[in-house]
Amino acid sequence: MTVEPAALRAEAAAWLREHAPRFAADGPAPLSPFEVVDEAREPALIELARRWQRHKFEAGWAALSLPATLGGRGLSQADDVMFTDEESRYHVPTHVLEVTTRMVLPTLVHWSPEKRASIEGIISGREVWCQLFSEPDAGSDLAALRTRATRQRDGTWTVTGQKVWTSWAHLAQRGYLLARTGADGHGGLTAFELDMAAPGVSIRRIRQMTGASTFNEVFLDQVPLPVGAPIGPVGQGWAVAMTTLMNERLAVGADQIPYDELRAEAARRGRLHQPDVAAGLGAIRARRIVLEQLRRQMVRSVRRGGDPGPEGSAAKLFLAESVFEAARFARWLIGPDIVVDDRWSQLALAWPGIKNAGGTDEVQKTIIANRILGLPKEG
Repeated sequence: MTVEPAALRAEAAAWLREHAPRFAADGPAPLSPFEVVDEAREPALIELARRWQRHKFEAGWAALSLPATLGGRGLSQADDVMFTDEESRYHVPTHVLEVTTRMVLPTLVHWSPEKRASIEGIISGREVWCQLFSEPDAGSDLAALRTRATRQRDGTWTVTGQKVWTSWAHLAQRGYLLARTGADGHGGLTAFELDMAAPGVSIRRIRQMTGASTFNEVFLDQVPLPVGAPIGPVGQGWAVAMTTLMNERLAVGADQIPYDELRAEAARRGRLHQPDVAAGLGAIRARRIVLEQLRRQMVRSVRRGGDPGPEGSAAKLFLAESVFEAARFARWLIGPDIVVDDRWSQLALAWPGIKNAGGTDEVQKTIIANRILGLPKEG
C-alpha cells in the first residue's frame, strides 16, 4: 500500500489537532528528555501515556508501518517517523513509552513476529517495556556483557546478572534483555523477553543530578525464563541489538535542541537584539538545521527500504554536542538565575546523560570511523 507523503502528513496533522490536546500532560513541556517527575505523579503519567497510545491504536495511527495483520497500515517506517514528528508538536507524554514503541516494537516485528501478543500489547498501550542492556562493568560495550542466561534441560532458561541505567524499569511490565549465552564477544549474546514481575528480579532506583529517578539498577538472581523467551535466534543477540539501536537513531530530532525556548527567554530578558545574543542564537539555529538534514537523510534511506544507516550515529553525536552548546548558552544568558530556574537548571544538569544515552560519544565516533570513513577497526 502506498500513500502520498504530503497527503498522509496532512491527514495526521488534522487528526492530531483534534485529538492530542485532550491527552496533554500537566505543566510546560520539559527542556530535557530526562524529565523530573514527582514519584507520586509517575503512575498517572504512565497511565496517560498508555491511554494516548490506546487512542492512537484504535484510530489506526499507532504503528503505520506494521502490516494490517499486526494492527498497522502496511506503510513505510518513514511514515512512522513523519507521524512522530507531527506528534512532537503536542505535549503528550510519548517519552515514557519511547523505549517501548520506538525500540522494542520494531525489533520484535523484525526478529520475532510470532510474538503477536507482545506486539499487540505494545501498540495498544497495554504493556510498558524497558531495555536491559548496559551493565556496571561494561558501559556501552555490549561485547563485554556478563549477565548470563543458562539453558536448562527442559529448554527453559535461568538468568543471573546486573543491569544499570534502565529507564522506567520500576513501572515496566516487560523487559528486553541482552544476556550472554555463549563465549565472550559479540557472538555469544542472545536477546530475551523478560517478565519484570518474575521471581529473582529486583529493582533499585537511581537518583540523578536533576532530581529525577527514572533510571534504575536491575538485579537478576536465577530468574526463570520460558522456552519461548528468546527474541530472534539464540546467539544472534548482537544483530538483534543492532536493529534496536538503528531504530533508536530515528528518535533523534532537531526539536531536542531548545532554540525556540532560548529565543523566547532572550526576548523576555530584553536581550534578543544584542549582537552577542543574536550570534549565539544563530549558531544554535544553525545546529538545528544541520540536524534536520541528517534526519532527512535517515528518513530517505528508510523510505527506500534500508535502515537509518551510520548517519544515525553522526546525528546522535551532533545532537549531544548541540544540547551541550544550548545548555552552555543558557547558563551564559540566564546567569546566576539558572540555579533557581528549574527548567533551565535541569537542562544544564541533564546534557551529560544525552551524551551517554543510546551509546556514548566514543561509540558513535567508532561507528562513523568504521562505516563512513572506512578506517580499519581497532585491534
